[in-house]
Amino acid sequence: MNERKKPKIYDHLGLKFLALVISTFVWFVVMNVEDSTTIKTITGIEVEMQNGDSIIENGNVYDITDGEVISVVVQGPRSLVENLSASNFTATADLSHLSITNSTTIKVVTNSSVKESDAKKLTITPVDEYVTLSIEQEVEKSVPVKVITTGSVAEGYALGAATSTPNMVTVYGPGSVVSNIVEARAVVDVNGSFNEIQTSVGVGCIDGYGAAIEKNNISLSVEQVKVSIPVYQTKEIPINVSTVGNPHEGFGVFAVNYEPSTIVIAGEDDALENVECIDVKDVLITDATDTIEKNINLDEYLPSGVFVANSDASEVAISVDIVPYSEVDITLNKGDIGMEGMADTLDYTIKGPETLKVKITGFEDNIKEVQAKDLGASISLGDKGLGDHEVEVTFKESELYQIKDSYKVNVEVKKKE
Repeated sequence: MNERKKPKIYDHLGLKFLALVISTFVWFVVMNVEDSTTIKTITGIEVEMQNGDSIIENGNVYDITDGEVISVVVQGPRSLVENLSASNFTATADLSHLSITNSTTIKVVTNSSVKESDAKKLTITPVDEYVTLSIEQEVEKSVPVKVITTGSVAEGYALGAATSTPNMVTVYGPGSVVSNIVEARAVVDVNGSFNEIQTSVGVGCIDGYGAAIEKNNISLSVEQVKVSIPVYQTKEIPINVSTVGNPHEGFGVFAVNYEPSTIVIAGEDDALENVECIDVKDVLITDATDTIEKNINLDEYLPSGVFVANSDASEVAISVDIVPYSEVDITLNKGDIGMEGMADTLDYTIKGPETLKVKITGFEDNIKEVQAKDLGASISLGDKGLGDHEVEVTFKESELYQIKDSYKVNVEVKKKE
């Protein structure tokens, strides 16, 4: 009778059991290595201040000087710690339990985003353990409201003066903060506007350096103001500049330079229509011997209801070049002198002098090329009868030079043969 064979699964049973034990041990070791204990620093955790009313009720205000945002060191299983961020923690400080140095401890725990069972595996150590406060008596201060615009109005239009209601607000807060506040600022977007702007906007506090003061321990008497800004049509007009008085003797105005030569103005339609140019006629040069430079505000030369559209470009820069005159002698021969008013029955002869030294004065650049023929010298003989006559020489007027002194010639008048 044949003996029944055992299934092969039972072969080498001891070795198979040993292999199972070894593999289980290896798995246990690997799992513990992969999920070993690790440490991580987590930053940016905001601290919630509790029971701050206990300070305010006594007429005080507080400012957090240290500990408003903290970091913590977390220790625990790698699989938990690596996925943690600031949003997984809640940090609180009880302001009703301040020490003599106005500080209190910070308590940090995981929030509901972390399972309670996982939270028990973590050790949390705050890097910053305390919140420190600066406590002051609350003060108040009135500051003006300044309207700031952003954007650009429609082409061909300009903004008028903005007004706000109210135009002053009261700021409440600690003296160290309030003392630095110089104005409340309301910002209005005017982009594309061509009609009057009326809106309500929030206001913020600005310090003496123009920086916004963002503190949760200050408050304003109003959170919003009503702003009204007129919008006017514009018009480009020329600028004309002239001088008053005369420079010192021997000097003249060589050139009047100014920039810009045109300006864009704005205002009510009726008033705008009547303004064709800006005439600056009061640049004083009396007794000047050197260049005069000055800036003039053009708003002062405009009628009521009209203003320069760009307030940053409302000045004209003027330079009046005052230059000394030069003097030159022009030699004038008898042939260079014309004769006018001669009678057909008489002969006229210039007997002398043979030449005239005519002195002309003007700016050097203008007179250095002047010649005798340019002077247009002539004598008038219409009333001269027979005999010898002393006749004054006249010259053509010129804007480039002046004739200095007077000059005469001797003329003989005889009957024609």
